[in-house]
Amino acid sequence: MNRRSFLVSGLAAAAAVPGLRASGAQGAEFYVAPGGRDENPGTRSRPFATLQRARDEVRKLVAKGLKTNVTVWIHGGTYTLRETLILGPEDSGTDEYSITYVAVPGEEPVITSGVKIEGWKQLDARLPELPVPACGKVWVADVPESLGRFYTLYDHQGHLPRAQGNGFMPEDPPEGADRSDRTARFRNLYFPPGAIRNWSNLDDVEIVIRSLPASLSTMNILPLESVDEKTRMARTKLPATYPIGRTTDADLLETPSAWVENVLDVLDHPGAWVLNTHTRKLYLWPRTEKPEEIVAPRLRELIRVEGKIDADGPTDVPVRGLIFRGLTLAHADRDVWTENDTGMQHDWEMIDKPDALVRLRGVERCTVENCKFRDSGGNAIRLDLYAQNNRIKGNEIRQMGQGGIGLLGYGAGAKDVNKRNEIINNHIHHCGLIYWHSLGVVLWQSGENRIANNYIHHMPRHAICLSGPRLEYFLRPCERREICKSVRWREIGQVQTWDQAMPYLHTRKNVVENNEVERVLQKLGDGAAINVSGCGNGNLIRRNYLHDIYASEWVSGVMRTDDWQSGTTWEENIIYRSNAGAWEHKGANNVINNYCIDLLAEGYFRMSASRGACCAVDGSVIERNIFYSPNGPAVFYTFLNGQPQQLATSKVEHNLYYAAGVEERSTPKFLQDLQALGVARTDAYADPLFANLKEGDFRLKPDSPALKMGIKQIDLKGVGLTKDFRKWLLERLPTNAENCAI
Repeated sequence: MNRRSFLVSGLAAAAAVPGLRASGAQGAEFYVAPGGRDENPGTRSRPFATLQRARDEVRKLVAKGLKTNVTVWIHGGTYTLRETLILGPEDSGTDEYSITYVAVPGEEPVITSGVKIEGWKQLDARLPELPVPACGKVWVADVPESLGRFYTLYDHQGHLPRAQGNGFMPEDPPEGADRSDRTARFRNLYFPPGAIRNWSNLDDVEIVIRSLPASLSTMNILPLESVDEKTRMARTKLPATYPIGRTTDADLLETPSAWVENVLDVLDHPGAWVLNTHTRKLYLWPRTEKPEEIVAPRLRELIRVEGKIDADGPTDVPVRGLIFRGLTLAHADRDVWTENDTGMQHDWEMIDKPDALVRLRGVERCTVENCKFRDSGGNAIRLDLYAQNNRIKGNEIRQMGQGGIGLLGYGAGAKDVNKRNEIINNHIHHCGLIYWHSLGVVLWQSGENRIANNYIHHMPRHAICLSGPRLEYFLRPCERREICKSVRWREIGQVQTWDQAMPYLHTRKNVVENNEVERVLQKLGDGAAINVSGCGNGNLIRRNYLHDIYASEWVSGVMRTDDWQSGTTWEENIIYRSNAGAWEHKGANNVINNYCIDLLAEGYFRMSASRGACCAVDGSVIERNIFYSPNGPAVFYTFLNGQPQQLATSKVEHNLYYAAGVEERSTPKFLQDLQALGVARTDAYADPLFANLKEGDFRLKPDSPALKMGIKQIDLKGVGLTKDFRKWLLERLPTNAENCAI
């Protein structure tokens, strides 16, 4: 029996054309195999050799007008791309007929841009730049002529980390420096003695900077322009997202926030490598006895489906009806920022950028299903600008240098064309290996989508992020990379208030449901497992299971509505076991019938300071929730301004609180304080009587006081990956790869 099964739809066969099989049930068919020849007709017995050749033959059918579905069957084996496979309007399906690129049942085609590095020689003498531990361990090879500069490298176990120096804290500018010079604040890095040198191949060296003092929430990787060892100042070619300097946060003073990469001086551990583009030499300390199956990427995107994009105008023409099923994609490079880039919030992603294995740019009713995305430097899948009614379903995404799946529309303006897509039943894990701020699933200026039944784990920061431009970007034109250039000023007119900005915030009316999230927030802070910020109204986050989330650095909450966010509803979620609180709550949002269990004892529900339109919680609804601490005393509400008056104009009703082992014969003081404001009068303190928390049974016993208060049972049976998720996509990571991953 085949390990995979595929449904191939079709109508009557087309007229006799080379490569077509006259089978009415199957429609038009072509075959591709690594041992084929592009001179062949593309039949089962005489297949093509390349995907490009099959595409070109399908293109002829499209030009004549599709009269049937088309299937391109791809045999198992490796297909190494020398250039991105681009599918445009001339390769499009129609409203009636689809074009499917699919693996032959039981076989696994691997599409890659990896170029094998051969001719390795072990260094017989220690280079003066190499650290002492590397002596006798480093191998060197010449870079093939077919390769340009690359930023990632892989072996048979997966991603190989680039050589990285010890972390350090940037220093303050010297006395007398012009602190009003914005360029200097964003590009000049003052470093401690010995941290950076004026290397002869300085253009190969990059500086990695985690933003401060914003609790280490964003990472920049910037090339160096110059280094002055005497003044200990390095200048980057591009500006950082935020000013470079020493933090004033006492909790972060000992946290390194910068380091250098890709220089022989720091090649000091197995798996590390350095590329010198001046000499075209690649140096590697292999994690096996000698280098084996080492490949470097030639491309940053493998497959691009691209419609006619009218970026400055009102109308895009999408490619329709393309389906990709059962394919494995690997070995593309990571993104490299340029002066022309425009970032979304905090530069977590660049808008409209070729940095994914599969990029859908201007598409409608396309599908990516049952595919494996692995071992690559960028993102797995992007749906850019115009993207409507597409489905990303049943895929495994692992060991990406950046993130998983992105829905990234146009900037703030009247053009609202990224919507009504489905991201369902995907397994996303061990991503963000290079850019730690990368996201499992991100929606930017994208609405009315359904994000459901995904299992996301082992991520450095957010699992799911809904984002848009905050009010400050509407008040006046600006020059920053973050968001500024994306605002479509000709379409929005004057915007001075949040209500005026709301029509241009297209991340609205999304449903995020039945997802399972664990082991996220592992590298960066000031975040959440599910984060909503700068979005429109009507986003619904319901029936998600978020558990075992242990942040390595300070974090705000497992769920978060950040600055300038209102109209979001959190309903029937279970948050279980975390060293973070359940919520970071800013704005007027709804928190209804959630279970919050075994969380940060210092604060289950964290209220923002009331700062006018930005973060005031006036009008929030907090009702029928359970806040339960099984391990003793806990603080259930914290208020950044120290006062519960923030909730005086909100609806707080029928919530149940309990801290095991802390009996209360009367109403606890925190409830008395809230009730004195006229809220929480129906709230209570009592054991909710869960069936069996240790076994993960969150049902409430029949005599639970929660049921008597109107709190509903939350059923997790439909949460996470569904039973029909393909078993071949659940293969474990190699042991060594798991150890080096997040």
